[in-house]
Amino acid sequence: MVLRVLRFTGSERAVHWLTAAAFVSLLASGLPVGRSGSFHNLMYGWHLISAGALVGGILLGIAAGNRRALGGAASELVRLTADDRSWLAHAPAHLLAGDPEPPTGRFNGRQKLNFLLVCLLLAMLFLTGINAIVEGTHHNLVFAGHKLATIAACGLVGAHMYMAVVNRGTRNALRGIVTGEVDRAWAEKHYPQWTAAQLAPASTAQAAGHNRDCPGQPIPAARASDRSESKRPWAGTSR
Repeated sequence: MVLRVLRFTGSERAVHWLTAAAFVSLLASGLPVGRSGSFHNLMYGWHLISAGALVGGILLGIAAGNRRALGGAASELVRLTADDRSWLAHAPAHLLAGDPEPPTGRFNGRQKLNFLLVCLLLAMLFLTGINAIVEGTHHNLVFAGHKLATIAACGLVGAHMYMAVVNRGTRNALRGIVTGEVDRAWAEKHYPQWTAAQLAPASTAQAAGHNRDCPGQPIPAARASDRSESKRPWAGTSR
């Protein structure tokens, strides 16, 4: 019996945590920007390096990682379907009154909206940041936009962290972005359409002796001959 499902590949997790680490680094190093002194110069250099690491890391992940998984996730996240709009419309009733969540695919409407807003804010931060490098920060209205985008991004990240770490109904998802695997029962409850669509073809491929490296793949019980090589009874590929 399948106990867990591969939700995120290693490439997807790497890009996620790279973005998270770079955001924290950019925020910490950007606070002193606009002042003067050696500490400001040090933080300013750190800020630029962090921005370059974010862009370079994502490009490296695309070039050397699982492009199929990354491209598939991105294409799903940028599309708001009718089901996603229905999910967003019912979100207040779900949060306030505990109504059941509408059926959803691999990502729900909130996750897609969060992704789109984060991408928009990152683009604004990079454009306004480049302007600040060229024009300076003093008496620069564009730099004010940089500050506003930073505040908005902090709000999104804070809400994301609350849902991932604090909220009881959703914090089980944190395991997926850490290990790549989630409990099948949890996936069927929160993402029934995606789970059903992924498990059916995967079980057919399993019976035929094929193994796939993509999100949604069931994590089968290890064969007896493999258990001597691994302490975990459940394993799956997740590049």
